[in-house]
Amino acid sequence: MNKTHHPSSEDLFPPYLKNHEGNERLVGFEIEYIGISIEESAKLLKNLFSGDIQRINQNEYIVKDSSLGQFKVELDAHLLKQLAAQSEKNRKENKIDIKGYIERFISSALDDVIPLEIITPPVTIQSIQLLDPIVDDLHEHGAKGTHTSKIAAFGVHINPDVPSLSVECILSYLRSYVLLSDWLRNEIDVDISRAALPFINEYPTAYKKKILNPNYSPSMPRLMDDYMLYNRTRNRALDMLPLFKYVDEQRVKEKIGSRLIHARPTFHYRLANSNLNVSGWNFTTEWMRWLNIEKLAANQNVQGEMAKEYLELEQQSIFLNKNKWINTTSTYLKQL
Repeated sequence: MNKTHHPSSEDLFPPYLKNHEGNERLVGFEIEYIGISIEESAKLLKNLFSGDIQRINQNEYIVKDSSLGQFKVELDAHLLKQLAAQSEKNRKENKIDIKGYIERFISSALDDVIPLEIITPPVTIQSIQLLDPIVDDLHEHGAKGTHTSKIAAFGVHINPDVPSLSVECILSYLRSYVLLSDWLRNEIDVDISRAALPFINEYPTAYKKKILNPNYSPSMPRLMDDYMLYNRTRNRALDMLPLFKYVDEQRVKEKIGSRLIHARPTFHYRLANSNLNVSGWNFTTEWMRWLNIEKLAANQNVQGEMAKEYLELEQQSIFLNKNKWINTTSTYLKQL
């Protein structure tokens, strides 16, 4: 199920090459792991892409002015980041650093649970493969990913620019993800630790049926309201809240609140494992899987046929026959 991909640069391109502003689409990646320090991680990035390391606090570093842009390495825990930021402020002001002691105690106790995260700068599609040495070097330096333990639900996130902010475009991507999600989970072989925790939960069945209905033709406000009615959480494999906040910040604030939602005109796809233990696996591997969503979103005929068959299969049983649908999906993907 985990496959090594060696695509040409042309194979990486989606059908839609421009973003909503008419510029070349960019994509950013995030990868979670444990096993090496934040300082070592920053040095690894500097060795690969040059640049200057800047310590924000002990749980957040950046590598600026690299050959690809600014990288960030951070401890992926909101509480610890808050404590670390206050600790750094106390240190600079020569104050007693109680928060720093607390932060260091919690951090050391959770070393094997809370991952570090490398956040790449947005890169052009043809530059995705330039990021792959990060994965190789992390593995060589002893970093560990998803399969570290039963509770290490570490993942890789992909953040591609949206090609358009139109309701038709965004709905098409939502439909494509819903239709391909079972196939993607099977292809990725989503780790049990990630499947058991809520971070990459699926959309509710009622929501899937709603948006796949061929008569569903919402306005943008209605699309957003329907999404937030069924998905009042960031814990979705395709998290649309950052994009919707970019489209209409006030609407998201009123429905969800937005303290932990950073507005951006990108999709936020979180399904992939952090497969640092798998030889040949890298960012390109997961981009090629995401590319199926791109292709289906651009092919309304195949998407319509798939949606019709999906809804018919749903009506035949209380529970969707996922194995049958995965096989059906594989057949449709050959048409793209």
